[in-house]
Amino acid sequence: MKAGPSSTQSSGSHFIFFIGLVFLILNLWSFRRAYILKNSGVSIQGTVSRTYIVKRRGNVSFNADYAIDVAGQRYEGSADVTRGTFLTLRPGSMLPIRYVPGNPSVSESEDISHSTTTLFLTGYMGFPVSFFIMFLAFRKTGSSSKLEELESSSEENIAIPNIVKGIAFTMYPVTDMDRARKFYEGELGLKVARDVRGEWIEYHLWDNCFAITSMLGDQVKPSADSGGRIALEVQDVDDFVSQLKKKGIRVIAEPFSTRVCRMAAILDPEGNAVTLHTRNHK
Repeated sequence: MKAGPSSTQSSGSHFIFFIGLVFLILNLWSFRRAYILKNSGVSIQGTVSRTYIVKRRGNVSFNADYAIDVAGQRYEGSADVTRGTFLTLRPGSMLPIRYVPGNPSVSESEDISHSTTTLFLTGYMGFPVSFFIMFLAFRKTGSSSKLEELESSSEENIAIPNIVKGIAFTMYPVTDMDRARKFYEGELGLKVARDVRGEWIEYHLWDNCFAITSMLGDQVKPSADSGGRIALEVQDVDDFVSQLKKKGIRVIAEPFSTRVCRMAAILDPEGNAVTLHTRNHK
């Protein structure tokens, strides 16, 4: 059963490492391109073929498509330009372009050169962030391994005491299941959570389970004074009892107060005593 959470943590760590690796590769590519362009680039006049504006989430950028002729070959590209330059450009206009002689396809406008900015963003921000993401993946994997080791060592060395952890359920015996269900579901408004062959009916209240059963036959009979008793929380004991009286339900203890609550007691049609309880609100 432990393979599920462990494998999920491992998959998450691998995914984080993969994201960091992809981010690192993209930064390396951008850094190399910008470094070559800044240090080996030369200037040339490019011919503008088209100008256009790009709008992204309220921001506007001015762009120009251009072509450059290098060693008898023609290379095309697109570059950002300033608004002032954009307003002066027309198809056929000349635009100063910085390009790499060894690879003329690597080029950009001198008007807005990204090489210096790219070097800063990748060198001082991109690389550290990439390595940090990859570090998080390794750290998460290491933490998971240590946690698994602690869990395994705990299981091997620590004996968990076999003690009572809580109340599993409260059960009342009934002789007439239909009559009992009509009372608990119809009169008290409880909702059935489980029905086992009509002989065991469970009602889940908060984190507790109350059940009625006819499985016991004559071994255990309903009783109002057997000692154990279920107490059902209601919003207003007095009003609730008043409504039950109108339905002909027997009240064996009229509402009374304690320092912390108000209670009353009724009988179900089988003869079991049921306490009604309202906690005092401070």
